[in-house]
Amino acid sequence: MTIDWSDNTKRSAFRLTLQKVYPSEEGLQIFVDEVLGKNLAQITSSVNLQPTAYGLVKWAEARGRLNDVFEAFCNDKGTHASIIAELKAELQKKPLLTRTSKPAAEDLEPLFNLFALDDFADIQRAFFRAFKRVLRNDFRQVRPDYPPLQELAQIQALLATYEPKLALRFVEFVIVELQRSSEEDDRNFTSLEQWRDRIAQKYNILVEAPEPSAPTARHGYLLVALKESGRKTQEGADVTVFVELRVTGELTPIAFDATSVTCPFDQVAGHVSRWIHKAEEALLPYECGRVTLELFLPCVHLEENIAAWEVQNEQGLPIALGGQRGFVVRSLERVLNRTTQTVLKQKWRLLENCVGVNNVYDRFHLQEACPVPGTLLTFLEDSLGLRLVAKLPSDREQRKALLYDIINSAVPIALWSTEFDQFSAAELKTQVDHLLSASQLTNFADLATQWRRKRAQNENGVIKNIRLLCDCPDRWPTLPDSTRTEDLLVS
Repeated sequence: MTIDWSDNTKRSAFRLTLQKVYPSEEGLQIFVDEVLGKNLAQITSSVNLQPTAYGLVKWAEARGRLNDVFEAFCNDKGTHASIIAELKAELQKKPLLTRTSKPAAEDLEPLFNLFALDDFADIQRAFFRAFKRVLRNDFRQVRPDYPPLQELAQIQALLATYEPKLALRFVEFVIVELQRSSEEDDRNFTSLEQWRDRIAQKYNILVEAPEPSAPTARHGYLLVALKESGRKTQEGADVTVFVELRVTGELTPIAFDATSVTCPFDQVAGHVSRWIHKAEEALLPYECGRVTLELFLPCVHLEENIAAWEVQNEQGLPIALGGQRGFVVRSLERVLNRTTQTVLKQKWRLLENCVGVNNVYDRFHLQEACPVPGTLLTFLEDSLGLRLVAKLPSDREQRKALLYDIINSAVPIALWSTEFDQFSAAELKTQVDHLLSASQLTNFADLATQWRRKRAQNENGVIKNIRLLCDCPDRWPTLPDSTRTEDLLVS
């Protein structure tokens, strides 16, 4: 079976199937070694599966060996015969990219003249939805080679390279997205509808009425907030632990069998272990699956190795929390400070608007030298996140001052390392960027899953020293009024 690999959708289909059959780099390495007699590291230096598979396909194509690799892959059926059969059927279909069925420039230019710069976020969402509808895969999976979509001209240029069906579906989704964001503006969509109908008639394509944006999957979050109680023992200050269960889409907390407790810090993990199982029982009617933990920690505990907390699995056997459930660390100080929450809300909305761009983490400030306490606030004023790849001071008070700078900056996401014993700043930056690029940054359940997965894949590497702080304005724990900063100051 000879394939015309000039069609990038076919190369993409092959790459995606490679990732499905070999879900780890180790499996792909074995295939490359046995089929090509090559070391995968000699072909591509990436440490992520998606760009690694992409690098392999590009390497084989450049050397005229893509058909050889494809045939070898198809002959190595194992238990994947059905997946390979699906791939062959996909590659035999009429390509979506052709020389004879592109929309003409005179079709697209009047369309894009109807858009304003303020429409870009809606138009970008419409393009991604239309692309997935027509090509049955996310744009970023099919075209990892393409630069981030930041201008209307880029979307127009892309539509000009695909069949008119993509342009038509794009406009259908544009109408849906603009209607959603213009509910109070009475915007007139007649011109867009006329363009849609004209293109549908010209290219003989059936018009569809796409549904509004699908509701996001429901996630269960176990909110655990720790506050120093003021009671001291020989082991140190006790903490009061507040617990609450939330489900996305539900306005009020979900009732379950748990109450706040006051205990030494080293006993918190035992309570969390029991709450996880009780919470997931309460979540059964909501079809959320496993719960994601959100731990609201005071600055003094912000660098604790939460992943190593010992909890119990379903069979009552001890296991590290990092291997049991996904979790993220959030800031208790931000819960207690309404001004910080206001700034965070503004930055969070900007992050949501930017999340469709491939490298949104470019809006994250990169700090490569250890900052003087107080300077980070200036650097982070217009940033949506922080990538801190410098070694932090060993002095406890200076370190705490830097952490307070991160907290007070109200950046939604910040990453840094607790130590640099065996790893360089370059290695840390690489791992931080991979985590950010692999995650849905505004979905903490996905962010927790990606962080957990990367720790499991490289438990002895630099990832184990990375600390992640993230906060969103849409989900805060309910604490007694006496814990508010204003009340503490008065008392």
